[in-house]
Amino acid sequence: MLIEKNKYSIGDIINLKLVSGDEIVGELRDHDIHGYSLKKPCMVITSADGIGLVQAMFGLDPEKENLFYKDNHVITVCHTHEPMRDHYIKVTTAE
Repeated sequence: MLIEKNKYSIGDIINLKLVSGDEIVGELRDHDIHGYSLKKPCMVITSADGIGLVQAMFGLDPEKENLFYKDNHVITVCHTHEPMRDHYIKVTTAE
């Protein structure tokens, strides 16, 4: 999927829907024709309290490394809805 040049900017919080069915939310660090690099990616899950977020890869040190999602594994991309974006920022920001 070729990203529209001005649709997403570095630093935007975006959601990726993967071919596996998983939905990932994270801060866009880089993108090109090969895929998307996300900082502090989280997988969207359902919980008793509604929508929740868990670290996309538990072995990842989110302070030192980003995750790269290959373009051929991504079905669609969108800007993150404001309530989810606010929750993502709260979950991923150290207090």
